[in-house]
Amino acid sequence: MRTIDQASQEIIGANAPTLRTYQTEAIAQIDASIAQGSKSPLAVAPTGSGKTVIAGALISREAAAGKRVLFLAPRRELIQQASRKLDDVGVRHGIILAGDKRTNLYATVQVASVDTVRARQHKLQILDPQLVIVDEAHLYITEIRQRLLNQWPDALKIGLTATPCRKDGRGLRVLFDTLIEVASVAELIEQGHLVSARYFSIAEPDLSRVSTVAGDYHNAELASAMLKLMADVPRTWLERAGGRRTAVFAVNVAHSVALCAEFVALGVRAEHVDGGTPTLEREAIFRRFAAGETRVLCNCQIASIGFDLPALDCVQLARPTKSLGLYLQMIGRGLRPAPGKTDCLVLDHSGAVHRHGFAHDERFWTLDGHADMARTKTVRERSEGKEITCPECSAVYTGGRQCPECGHYIKPRGKEVRTLDGQLVEIGAHLKPEEQDRLAFFLELRGYAAQHDYKPGFAAHKFKEKFGGSFPPWEWNDLPAAAPSLETRNWIKSRLIANAKAAEKAGA
Repeated sequence: MRTIDQASQEIIGANAPTLRTYQTEAIAQIDASIAQGSKSPLAVAPTGSGKTVIAGALISREAAAGKRVLFLAPRRELIQQASRKLDDVGVRHGIILAGDKRTNLYATVQVASVDTVRARQHKLQILDPQLVIVDEAHLYITEIRQRLLNQWPDALKIGLTATPCRKDGRGLRVLFDTLIEVASVAELIEQGHLVSARYFSIAEPDLSRVSTVAGDYHNAELASAMLKLMADVPRTWLERAGGRRTAVFAVNVAHSVALCAEFVALGVRAEHVDGGTPTLEREAIFRRFAAGETRVLCNCQIASIGFDLPALDCVQLARPTKSLGLYLQMIGRGLRPAPGKTDCLVLDHSGAVHRHGFAHDERFWTLDGHADMARTKTVRERSEGKEITCPECSAVYTGGRQCPECGHYIKPRGKEVRTLDGQLVEIGAHLKPEEQDRLAFFLELRGYAAQHDYKPGFAAHKFKEKFGGSFPPWEWNDLPAAAPSLETRNWIKSRLIANAKAAEKAGA
């Protein structure tokens, strides 16, 4: 592959938009890794950084050089988004997607649904890509998708993701050999490519029933205590969001339906969407939301990947999650800039901010995953589905709410999820990213002090020790303490040991 400097705008495409500096650098880094022998680099870039633009530039360049390119994505919205980008830069391409009539298997560039390609493998022997771009690459380490990618052993594979982590702890090295960090959220906020967020969360996790082990909280019990929903979701939105365009992430489909009904009952223009919503209806719902006819979109994960609406300026987390990746995907929906948009409100009803931190926090990404593996379902559990009897034609089927015989769509029922009384409080209001980091650290110091019955001044003096002699602002004491992270606990322990040794040396 030629480098971006060699190819320049002429190779990227005459109609291609000018790339941002970090996007150009990302392509240069990808080229450099390939030149050094990488066969499958993974580019990590935050939600809203323009991964599709980077992919479009790579595809345009390789198509201009006569290379066969396959762009794979897991969601219909991502495929359509990539297709629009290629249309913008004048790259002719085919689309491989169930129900889409723009199929052209002889085009050198194909934008495809990974599941459609897998289902039609026997019909798609004509595909012989030299470059495969894998969007949302963290979703491809399943055995079935790995087999699909491995059927093109000679093709160069480039992965794209905002979150190279998985809840099950599995690493991505099984598919990718090099990790390239394109830019951080903090950098993109500073450059004006993303907006900052204001966080409202539960006042303080209730840790009264969490036991102590070896002088610290029991990890499993601590995790359980952090997974509660606080404050009424629709009324909190009315009080805090002031009519902002909002995506509400619910616990499950039934919860999303129930929340939507509550919003509507309060006079709010709200709609529900999920993965089982028929394609045409789902597209119409997204169009109304994008046009502003709908103010609140209640959903179950469908808007966490591939949903691009810069005007979205409020994200409401009405679901708990242990997944850092899902948490960042949800918040990332609201960080894109738009005319007149100054920030994004994050209304966190489950304490996810306390668990995962701010979106702009620096994170160490790795291809190796982590050891905390969640239980995986057996093959039998995955294959078995609940039987559904169609009320229109009496056909019995599994796998979805739309009858394959007559097309009838079964509307999901709503089910409320009990919330605790209370209000969300603002965490780190209008602070710059580095100030939010200091605030988060101070709140964790206070949480550590409370755990160990230390005097009130402990947190302030440790803060001063950490940041070069400056005490934290007094008003920070009015904010709720937070459960200390492992990093904060280790820092405190290191300082306590250092101070003890210094005192011992002075007394000798």
